[in-house]
Amino acid sequence: MALTLEDIRKVKEKCRLDSFAKVGPVNILRGLFKHMNDVLKNPDLQFVAFEHAGSDIVIADAACKLYFVVAVKPAASTTNAWMKISDHATVCAAAGDVVIPLVGTGGGGKAQTACFPDGCPMANGITTASHTAVDGSTDSSAADRSTGFFIIGAP
Repeated sequence: MALTLEDIRKVKEKCRLDSFAKVGPVNILRGLFKHMNDVLKNPDLQFVAFEHAGSDIVIADAACKLYFVVAVKPAASTTNAWMKISDHATVCAAAGDVVIPLVGTGGGGKAQTACFPDGCPMANGITTASHTAVDGSTDSSAADRSTGFFIIGAP
């Protein structure tokens, strides 16, 4: 998906800070948006929701910056999974550029985040996947795939 940037206020609304049930990500987002206001002068952003569905998901197929990602694993999940984010426009690598562990037993239903206050440059785009091993490329089963959203901006 190409970048479709919009006013930061619209992205804030899409995040639904007050209705998002996970306190940790909400507090991180508040800090990120304050930093964006005070330091970055409210850049245009894009909100991209995702649900890992057994294949690579293209978040952006053009150069961009990654500011924030949150992933929530299904509450009943008992298998470890690794959310991988690659600097690529079409495929997610087995060794992602950003890797977020999603713990199985005891970790289901919990939110994991990555936040880059000044933006993590992705020269080619962003593609994500959920894999069964930190160094593998086998997609996670439906019961163990995460959902969440990305906040990205112009390079």
